[in-house]
Amino acid sequence: LPKYNRNWAFRDAVAGITVGLIVVPQGMSYAKIAGLQVQHGLYSAYIGAIFYCFMGTSKDLTIGPTAVISLITGELVTELAGRMSAPAVAAISCLCVGAFTMILGVLRLGIILDFFPTTVLVGYTSGAAATIVIQQIPKWLGVPNINNRAPVYDIIIKMFQAINTLSWLDLVFGLVSFFLLVTIGLAVDRWGRGKFAIQFIKISRFFIVTVLATALSYAVNYDVPTDAKGNRVFKLSILKTVPSGLPQPAVPSVTSDIFSEIAPKLFAISLAVILEHIAIGKAFARKNRYQIDTNQELLALGLANVTASFFGAYAVTGSFSRSAVKFQCGVRSPFAGFVTGALVLLALFFLTPVFFYIPDAALSAVIMVAVSVLISPPSVFIQFYKVNLWDFLSSQVALWVTIFVSVETGIAAGVGFSLVVLLFRVARPNFHVLRQIKDRPDVFIDSTLDNTIETVSAPHGVLVFRIEESTTFPNSEAFKTWVLDETYKYTRFGGHVKETSEKLWSDDMAVHVRNLRKIAHGADSNVTDDDLPKLRAVVFDFSAVNNIDSTGLQGLFDLRDLLKDYAG
Repeated sequence: LPKYNRNWAFRDAVAGITVGLIVVPQGMSYAKIAGLQVQHGLYSAYIGAIFYCFMGTSKDLTIGPTAVISLITGELVTELAGRMSAPAVAAISCLCVGAFTMILGVLRLGIILDFFPTTVLVGYTSGAAATIVIQQIPKWLGVPNINNRAPVYDIIIKMFQAINTLSWLDLVFGLVSFFLLVTIGLAVDRWGRGKFAIQFIKISRFFIVTVLATALSYAVNYDVPTDAKGNRVFKLSILKTVPSGLPQPAVPSVTSDIFSEIAPKLFAISLAVILEHIAIGKAFARKNRYQIDTNQELLALGLANVTASFFGAYAVTGSFSRSAVKFQCGVRSPFAGFVTGALVLLALFFLTPVFFYIPDAALSAVIMVAVSVLISPPSVFIQFYKVNLWDFLSSQVALWVTIFVSVETGIAAGVGFSLVVLLFRVARPNFHVLRQIKDRPDVFIDSTLDNTIETVSAPHGVLVFRIEESTTFPNSEAFKTWVLDETYKYTRFGGHVKETSEKLWSDDMAVHVRNLRKIAHGADSNVTDDDLPKLRAVVFDFSAVNNIDSTGLQGLFDLRDLLKDYAG
């Protein structure tokens, strides 16, 4: 605070208020995705925003409830339904996620995030966002009694089966809200570029549409009749009573049996929280040319979640959409988060009676438009394909497993696939036979990589090889086998010729060598030992070898002995 410049205050206030106008409807919407009452989303929003203000290292990042974390939390709430209340499940997940994240920060283990590729992050984020959109369609269209926690294909089937029971009034509210949100966004993108006053309309469109829908809902439901029990019969689905103020602090409690049961999902939530937060923080730091401290970010995120777990919140992390809004508003410091938190607190204390009439269909429209930006377009996946086939496949594994199974399984499958590919690359690296450049006999290159350079073979009986990976236990045997095969192709045997009685019963070396030479010299060729030079030397170019372990070293010793026996 002593370093705070008063000239930053205006921009910080504008950014804080603007994000506050977004996070109030978004927080309530995301709480419904998590299977919680809407006020829990607001609890998460104010605690996350205020806490990060004091410990974060990014001026742009804002933390609070997000779509993906809400979806995984909702899966956890559904899994424990009947055994624990939804708020209790959310508090436990928040506490465990915070503790795990905080431990990583204290131990400075941010390096583990390097093992989660961007392609997997894009894949599972897109899959989670698509799942959320599908889950919201029944509410958006006013189709009642659809379990939106069921698999996506089941939701679609059940929705079409019950389509004749839809509420036309809910349908109108949902479609009109969606149309307004999309139209405002497109219109501002087309005519409001570079004009902050017009951009502000797009930024706050969730708040504007929610207010308009609530006002119309109030007008429609103001004078509705009551049933035999005296309950009001509303004409469309609305939020109804939202508690005012803040909840009493409570310590989350969980039995060891339940904890062991939900541990995999808690780990998935932790990974999603950390990956989303760090990825967003680094993106905005790169855009604004400043650095974030990854370990400090983990510590701040962990403490925020641990604290939030005592106050009715669920897991929070960095939000891309709200962070982008802060950036667009020209935020100057993390103090904007304090303004956002204060605005959410004002809403909790003074605006909850107004929330009563918010239409569920309008909130579903807000959710669908808000999360749609997380669904990467096909061009992104096409780019992955052009860069590297394995990157494309890892993104597809994460995407489709997330949609049809669950988010944590999608993350695990995507990361697991990427690690298998990484290990395969280490175990089977590229090997090259090097040839001399004709005009530069002192320079050896792989002629297959550049056909425009004329090369000649190395001197007779001399073979030059290059390996493009460290020589370690996964690839030692493959390297040894490859070198021997290349030696058999281009040189003749000069060692001791065994008598028939000395050969092993499984010795098929002659057949193996003959097949290798047909591959190298052509199937019609009849190359014999007399046509090839005697092996004189094998030279290894180890310029790309950064490491060698005991297995790799022993493999080189074994290879040397085998080559000496072959050369005689």
